[in-house]
Amino acid sequence: MAFLSLFRRGSASRLSAELAVPERSRVPGEPIFAPRRAGPLVAGSPPANTRLPSVLGPQPASSFARGREVAALLLWTFAVFLSLALASYAGDPVPAPVDGPPGTVGENWVGPVGAIVARGFVLLVGVAAWVVPLEALLLGIPYVRGKRTNATPARLAADILMVVIGAALVQVGAPGKLAFGHHPAGGMVGELFGELARSLFSTAGSFLVGFALLGLILIGRAAFSFIALMRWFGKIGTVSAEKTANGARSVAGAWAKARELDREKEAQRKKDEEPKIAPPANGDAMILVPLDEEEPEEEPEEEPESDRGSAPRVRIVTEPFPEESPLVIADDEKKEKKKREKKEKAKVEAAPILEEEASAEPPAVAKKPRRRKTDAEEEAESVAQAVVEDVAPLAEATLSVTPLEGVDVAPKSKKPRAKKAGETITIVDTSAALEKDAPTKADKKGDKESKEKKVGPAFKLPAIEMLQPGKIEIGPMFDEAKLRANAELLVKTLADYKVTGKVEEILPGPVVTTFEVSPVAGTKVSKVAALADDLALALAKKVRIVAPIPGKNRIGFELPNEKRVPVILRDLVEDRRFQTLDVPLPVVLGRDIVGNPVYADLASMPHAIVAGATGAGKSVGLNVMLTSLLYRRTPEELRMLMIDPKVVELAPYDRIPHMLLPVVTDMKQAATALKWAVDEMERRYQLFADAGTKNIGTYNAWVKRVLAGEVKNPLGKAIVGKDLNGIQEVLRVRDDDPEGEQMMPEALPMIVIVVDEFADLMMQQGKEVEACVARLAQKARAAGMHVILATQRPSVDVITGMIKANFPTRIAYRVAQKIDSRTILDEQGAEHLLGRGDMLIKLNGTNETKRVQCPWVSEEEVQEVTDFLRAQGEPVYDENILKPRDDEADAADDDDGETDPMYDDAVRIVAETRRCSTSWLQRKLQLGYNRAARIVETMERRGLVGPANGAKDREVLIDPI
Repeated sequence: MAFLSLFRRGSASRLSAELAVPERSRVPGEPIFAPRRAGPLVAGSPPANTRLPSVLGPQPASSFARGREVAALLLWTFAVFLSLALASYAGDPVPAPVDGPPGTVGENWVGPVGAIVARGFVLLVGVAAWVVPLEALLLGIPYVRGKRTNATPARLAADILMVVIGAALVQVGAPGKLAFGHHPAGGMVGELFGELARSLFSTAGSFLVGFALLGLILIGRAAFSFIALMRWFGKIGTVSAEKTANGARSVAGAWAKARELDREKEAQRKKDEEPKIAPPANGDAMILVPLDEEEPEEEPEEEPESDRGSAPRVRIVTEPFPEESPLVIADDEKKEKKKREKKEKAKVEAAPILEEEASAEPPAVAKKPRRRKTDAEEEAESVAQAVVEDVAPLAEATLSVTPLEGVDVAPKSKKPRAKKAGETITIVDTSAALEKDAPTKADKKGDKESKEKKVGPAFKLPAIEMLQPGKIEIGPMFDEAKLRANAELLVKTLADYKVTGKVEEILPGPVVTTFEVSPVAGTKVSKVAALADDLALALAKKVRIVAPIPGKNRIGFELPNEKRVPVILRDLVEDRRFQTLDVPLPVVLGRDIVGNPVYADLASMPHAIVAGATGAGKSVGLNVMLTSLLYRRTPEELRMLMIDPKVVELAPYDRIPHMLLPVVTDMKQAATALKWAVDEMERRYQLFADAGTKNIGTYNAWVKRVLAGEVKNPLGKAIVGKDLNGIQEVLRVRDDDPEGEQMMPEALPMIVIVVDEFADLMMQQGKEVEACVARLAQKARAAGMHVILATQRPSVDVITGMIKANFPTRIAYRVAQKIDSRTILDEQGAEHLLGRGDMLIKLNGTNETKRVQCPWVSEEEVQEVTDFLRAQGEPVYDENILKPRDDEADAADDDDGETDPMYDDAVRIVAETRRCSTSWLQRKLQLGYNRAARIVETMERRGLVGPANGAKDREVLIDPI
């Protein structure tokens, strides 16, 4: 500004010195800046004290105006320069000239200087740097328009403060976001003030305070008034409404005039074609009856039986014609006048006559053959119809017509019109499927009593309030017009690929919509099924084709919805259908394509493979299944064994009372745990055989009857040890064993074995793991043990043929390629899923693949449920699960127990106690029966103990160590 002031002072002095004209020499009326006329003109040189006219046009009135133009030019140049620099700034850490063709990385539209300037602004204020060129542009406008500028220090300070507040708001709204390549969105200033505001006011408060400050700055800086702005908008709205109303009235008037012109033209046309009609000679009233057949005047009228459903006949009687009225009306004007008079008379007298006609019995006459109607009859019918329409409101207002008995007065049904494309499609309203079947008070009371009987006062199941409620808006969840448009587009796209058919039904769902297409005869289903990728390209949507739909002669095309309806676990768990589901292991799977809840019994599955790519929803699906089990089963009914090579996926379930032992994360321990599961399965089958039962359900029922004294206990003696739960177990011995006690059976809990990242486990312990999993899958169902395998890579080396053959239930989330889908489901389709819980399920005993949307459950909800379970008591682990199995000892030494790690302890105990028997040693060292027997036999071969002596202990041949 100092430079502009100096520029203005210098320009003014020079202009005054050169162009000032003394007052005495100025001719009256001559402009003050006119050159002096002094002396004659000399060729080749200008007169003295005379300035040549400027080629640039008229000069400014003063040097001050010239300075304003310069200031405006500088401001606008800076604004354009900075805009170009920011627009082409790519976030280069070191901007420099680049040798190469245009468009090379690092090139800026205004060169290295522009890159440096842009980088400085971006580092300081980030995205808010765009406010600077805008403000510079606005500052330059008053200089050009000749108005007073307000470029005061206060305004400049306000502009800087606006930029700072804008940077802070950008940082608060987009924390961690990058702009211009790799710079923070709010710059260093935004990070400083944005984070400070967030710590003081939180996100919402920061926005409130920031926008309030911006409003205050606008009011003080530019005399901005929000009230004036609202009044301005209101005025615009009022003017727009008035103009719209005037336009509507003009259109309505024009439309009315056009209709009136059409009616006049139609009346003129009828006048020209109207035949000359003579009224009856006797002067009676004219009767106009619209009939389709010729009727003699001397006979009463009759309609054919087939026409009884047509419009009722109407008799319109007018006054007798005057005798002097002409019989033939030749003049068109007279005819029109006569017609109007007849109409008016009919309006007055039609009501009583209509009432009389309605009360009269219809005459019964013989059926007459049809003949073609004459032009006069057609004209009479048209006139009668017009009069009926005019008098209908009057008749309805003056009388109530009761239909005659036995006469159908309904209008004759018209011929069905040709339906437009898409009108034959049936759109099924599936919104009711999303409604929860809430339990009644009686159901809740009954469920509570049954849970108390099952659970008892010692353990409580989680409350439903621990899960977050859903936000499903019950109602139409689809746009019928869009669905019909999509159906037409689908049919058109299929026609492009030589597939002809029509859409029969549309089934909207929460995530996808199914279009059921009925193809023409001769269409190859295999050809249609191969068009999934082509249709996805044409429709710009992922398409899954079900060809054909099971039980129908149609092909299903599943297209994703533009807006998903959220599927929440709580909505499915608190549903009465799940709460009253009486199965051993109820699990929630989700909602099908039309929104119906999908539940399953894990005991009937009985084993499941869950596969899906990263981010497809596999982990959430596991949490849903496990959480739903925890909502229905107590530790006495259900125990879990979890193997998690990833360490963190199943960590929330650690230390809940349902766990047999902590979540296994070591791969060697995982193989040992699976071997224990096989041994437990064999032990349970031995218990079933002793009890004479076949599965865990009948065995537990038998246990209840034995404990109640209803059935005699067939079991012999046993030695008390640890059971599966780590508390107590009964180990059966011979009846003549002096240490044995009478064995009492105990109910067995169901066991669910969950293995996450099965591919990683197979890579490290493939042989042992595959054998254990295959044995469990083949035999563990009846023993109440069920396996769930989860993997990201469902290749054939992970899901081997032996494993796949014994896992009838397969759950596939979105996978990367077709071969993975075929590995899991034996068919394609999983590669076309949408992710985020969208899955395909093939349940046990069915060849049908069902598409289901997995519900959402957050980690916080799972943590709250497990914390509630942990608060009721610490779990009792069975540490024997991770101890080496008998077959591991066999692998170390073929039938040689001396190399067993427990051999030395067994010898020491035998020497000190002077007792030795297999059952006694089994109880002392808590070993398996086979392992204890092998150690005793080894000691016998080494000469440490004597041979078996019937029911007595073996003789100890060594001294205490």
